[in-house]
Amino acid sequence: MYPEIFRIGDLAIHTYGLFIVVGIFAGFFVIKRECERINLDFRHVSDVLFWAIWAGLLGSRIFYVIYFPEEFISNPIEIVKIWKGGLVFHGGIIFAVPISIYLLKKFKLPIIKTIDTTSIAIPLAHFFGRLGCFFAGCCYGKVCELPWAVTFKHPKSIAPVNIPLHPTQLYESLANLFLFIILLSTRKKTDKNGLKTGIYLIGYGIIRFIVELFRGDYRQIYFSLSSAQWISVFFILIGAIIVIKIALGGKR
Repeated sequence: MYPEIFRIGDLAIHTYGLFIVVGIFAGFFVIKRECERINLDFRHVSDVLFWAIWAGLLGSRIFYVIYFPEEFISNPIEIVKIWKGGLVFHGGIIFAVPISIYLLKKFKLPIIKTIDTTSIAIPLAHFFGRLGCFFAGCCYGKVCELPWAVTFKHPKSIAPVNIPLHPTQLYESLANLFLFIILLSTRKKTDKNGLKTGIYLIGYGIIRFIVELFRGDYRQIYFSLSSAQWISVFFILIGAIIVIKIALGGKR
């Protein structure tokens, strides 16, 4: 739609990068409030988040480059320009989690409790991130003739221009907002260690699996499912195991 907010010479403020920053700040705000509620040391939690965010961005970009190498073969310097768009969320989670666990141990923070706290904020940050995708045109959908189809016209849009497409970015953005509302509104009822994380993994896994059905950009397919769908299945299974284990433990 509008990949750039404005440009002065070679300096441009990209919509995608702006929404990523807004999402990070929104997530930090939610985590800070939740840390105050459950008496977690936000100062150390924020230190962990700082490095987890950088690891997440690195992982997200690496996965995007692996998925779409043809975009960078002729101009490798574009790999570092993440503000233009092009991140794979699964890659961010895979990179951020081990860094987070290492730092949580270092700061002697309760690992599961802290991850539960961040699980509330992740879908809110993701909500803003996918809005950024929409404006950049990345993660676009298949050709669509439905009334809510979107047509990208900006010449710098990553999506094909002048073709009505499924607004997959908005599908995922709104679904993440709904998941955030569920996690936030039930946070006092889901204080058992791991429960929020389990619900998040199930919720996001289902969201991404379904949205993948409408994606129109290049997909790597393995046994009839995209790589993102296989990772989503893994998330759902892990989340289900966590929730079931907690449920069975509560009945003993």
